[in-house]
Amino acid sequence: MKDKKKVVKGERQLLEVDYNRSKAIIQAIGDGIMIQDIDYKILYQNHIHKDQYGDKVGEYCYKIYGSGEICEGCPLELSFRDGEIHNAEKKVVRDHENFYYEFTTSPLRDPTGKIIAGIKVIRDVSERRRAEEGLKENEQFMESIFASIQDGIGVIDKDMNIVRVNQTAHKWYPETSSFIGKKCFEAFHARGEPCEICPSLRTLKTGASAFDIVPKHDKDGNKVGWIEINSFPWIDTSTGEMKGVIEHVRDITDRKKTEERYKLFSEAVEEAPDGVQIVDLNGFITYSNRAVEEIYGITQEEFLGKHVNDMNVDPEFAGRVILPSIMETGHWVGELMVKHKGGYAFPILLNTSMVKDSEGKPIAMVGIIRDMTERMLFEKALKDSEEQYRSLFEASPVSLWEEDSSQVKKYIDDLQNKGVKDFRTYFESHPEDVERCAKMVKVVNVNKASLSIFKAQSKEELLRGIHKIFTEHSFDVFREELAAIADGITWFEGEDFVRTLAGDVLNVFLKWSVAPGYEKTYSRRIVSIIDITERKRIEESIKKYNRKLEESNRMKELFIDIMHHDLMNPLATASGFAELLKDDEDCNIMYIETIEKNLLKAMDLIECATRFSRIDSLDRIEFSDLDLTEVINEVIENLRPSAQKAGMEIENTISGSMPVKANRIIEEVFSNLISNAIKYAQNGKKIIVKAEDRDPFWNIMIIDFGEGLRQIDKTVIFDRFCRLDKKGVKGSGLGLAIAKKVVELHKGGIGVEDNPKGGAVFIVEIPKLEYLDQVH
Repeated sequence: MKDKKKVVKGERQLLEVDYNRSKAIIQAIGDGIMIQDIDYKILYQNHIHKDQYGDKVGEYCYKIYGSGEICEGCPLELSFRDGEIHNAEKKVVRDHENFYYEFTTSPLRDPTGKIIAGIKVIRDVSERRRAEEGLKENEQFMESIFASIQDGIGVIDKDMNIVRVNQTAHKWYPETSSFIGKKCFEAFHARGEPCEICPSLRTLKTGASAFDIVPKHDKDGNKVGWIEINSFPWIDTSTGEMKGVIEHVRDITDRKKTEERYKLFSEAVEEAPDGVQIVDLNGFITYSNRAVEEIYGITQEEFLGKHVNDMNVDPEFAGRVILPSIMETGHWVGELMVKHKGGYAFPILLNTSMVKDSEGKPIAMVGIIRDMTERMLFEKALKDSEEQYRSLFEASPVSLWEEDSSQVKKYIDDLQNKGVKDFRTYFESHPEDVERCAKMVKVVNVNKASLSIFKAQSKEELLRGIHKIFTEHSFDVFREELAAIADGITWFEGEDFVRTLAGDVLNVFLKWSVAPGYEKTYSRRIVSIIDITERKRIEESIKKYNRKLEESNRMKELFIDIMHHDLMNPLATASGFAELLKDDEDCNIMYIETIEKNLLKAMDLIECATRFSRIDSLDRIEFSDLDLTEVINEVIENLRPSAQKAGMEIENTISGSMPVKANRIIEEVFSNLISNAIKYAQNGKKIIVKAEDRDPFWNIMIIDFGEGLRQIDKTVIFDRFCRLDKKGVKGSGLGLAIAKKVVELHKGGIGVEDNPKGGAVFIVEIPKLEYLDQVH
């Protein structure tokens, strides 16, 4: 009896072990699992399913999905029917978002084989389905892009007969029903012989790609625009023979017209009566028109490269006043004293604004300059003599007004006595008080220039209709004037929009000051008004011009990408076939290796040119914290096999850390310099890489022991496409130009010196982490 109890107890323990083991396995599975009876009631959930749906033990499974009955196509129902394993997928909308679940079901049987329950494994496949949908959308997107390309593509045989064209050619020449078999110069240019300028003809003669911009003609041979043609050799990949030419044609008529408009605009700016000056973000002058030359007495060439502080009487005025205003509001308008080449100071009215690129990044500042010497003399005369003031007042070419604002001053004083302190906020919330104060201002007198600006026949007519000239914008400006009076300021300047008596809207620069002796009452204000409508038009034209230049740069980058793709593909294909031909015993290996070497050289040139073009167009790059030592060590290890193959040793003496703010592109510099040493200084047998701490820079030196450089080579070696001749060494002549540009983007320097022991020493200066913002 005792033995039987022991057996039962042992079996129960084994069952418990099996149960615990099964439970542990189920809990460890990363998918949701639940067990349901044959009535679909949930008997068990693992923790994954509970996390997704909550504790639903005892509930019917279909109620989880918001249904009152068994779901259509339920896999568990099928498993109960046939006893097999079934799969299904279900979409569930939860919180306005689609979720996808994959169900796998199988029956559970008792020892007699009767189905007593079912197990369901639920896997969340939402991410996979979303990825599939995203991939499908991307494919459709790419198809739509290719379908939208409007450039012409043509294939021409060696005799310049057209083999094939795309639909764009038919759109350009709708009167031609078929191009196949016709001479290209006949079909496209209505000529009886090849064009004088023909890139396709050059490709047929040389086997090299060619490019030209040529006139576009109609069916009668009349010039109707411009096209740019890129021609590429059409190679039979089975034989390597050139069968003809592939033309990529782009209609640039609109671009040419835009360039002509740009030219007209540039000439208009150059001949503008006001000075126009462009200054970079560091304050250096990059452009001045002829009016600026006349204003300052300094030639346009002398202006280039000068700093604006060199032209100001107060060299700190720009940094103290102008730049903060531009950074806050985007523009600054005001007067300042500047230096004439003749040695005297004179005033100018400067209206300057920030120019930004399409991403809102500041790129330059544009200033409109007007010589205010004449107005300064008028204002000085006003202080010296009332009689002389009257004479000058009438003779001034600038619109001048005399105003009595004493009632406004009294009204503001009353508000201050009542406790009003923030007048800007007060007048913004009390527009009726702004209108009341506007009616209190009395225009006492205007000069003759005012009649011309506001199109009045007499002073009386202008004074009677003075209320007609103000616009809604005028009240915004007047609020600022009221705040200035409340602050006790006796002068004011700003821009406004006003109307003439004829109804024309003018953009004006407004400036007023309280006459000496009237500071307490404001009973005499002298107002000057300058019509700046034309100047504003020029400013807007300059902004439009900058936006068009940005678009032109984007088109250039797109063109580079297209050319890189279209040139590299056929070269890579030709290189692959050359490699295959090496296995053909009937082929001359030396010839094939020569072909392969030149293909690799062309591919390297295209790759370097593309990389240089992209780097050369950058003004700045993103920096992150890097250890220059780690970067250099990685470059050395990557190049060590090449050095060993050339019979050279790379000796790295850098040990300590060199923290910098840099971009990973910096490794291009050291990779290029060490690679060059391996190529050009093999007879030196070794390369030394060392570093020195020279505040505020880390100085890294790449030392070789080769033949060295001639003095004349040192002056041009960093120029693009400059390459020293050495037999057996291939290169694009762009590597050092790329290195120089990358170093400059890091605010560093690069140079070369003689190695006293023979060879060359290339020196790279990179600012230390703590000095980056101090280095210019």
